[in-house]
Amino acid sequence: MMGKEKKYPSKTTLNLAQKEREKRDLGAVVPVAILLALGIAAFCKFGVVDRLNALSQAEAQAAQAEAQTAQLADLNANYDSLLQEYQSYSVAQSALTGGADPMDCLGLIERELLTKADVTSFTVAPDTITVAFSGVTLNEISAIYLNLMKSDLVSGVQVYTAATESEKKAAVSATMTVKLAVETSGEGAAE
Repeated sequence: MMGKEKKYPSKTTLNLAQKEREKRDLGAVVPVAILLALGIAAFCKFGVVDRLNALSQAEAQAAQAEAQTAQLADLNANYDSLLQEYQSYSVAQSALTGGADPMDCLGLIERELLTKADVTSFTVAPDTITVAFSGVTLNEISAIYLNLMKSDLVSGVQVYTAATESEKKAAVSATMTVKLAVETSGEGAAE
């Protein structure tokens, strides 16, 4: 029993037979390929090209804004000296034309108007101050009028418009013109 050897199988021939594959119908492959190509093209356009264009436009706008900022900074470089020149000119002009001192006008506005009412806007001219109020009663406007008339800087006050509700103590909107007591150039020459 010892003489029995194990036999292993051995292949001595090669089988060249192939399974035949079915040919695919191009009618199903072509639409899928077209859809895939369109999807890739849409992604490239919207996901890549449009994003790059938006980025380049944003960079161009940022560069333009920086250039404008630098230009404005250059224009405002001598602001302090120009402000001093303007202030000296406005004081000299007021003295020449007989207009009120701008600083006195601003002091009057701060003392008599801004602290006593809700001022929505005001303008200062050489001989008048125009003020728009809101949220004040007619009694408050009357008190402001009386205080302004006591000032040496004021020659007259007019209330142009006042709108009120039916109640007596309701808030109103009003526009007031304050005529300033300034000497005219003829009076200044006579003195």
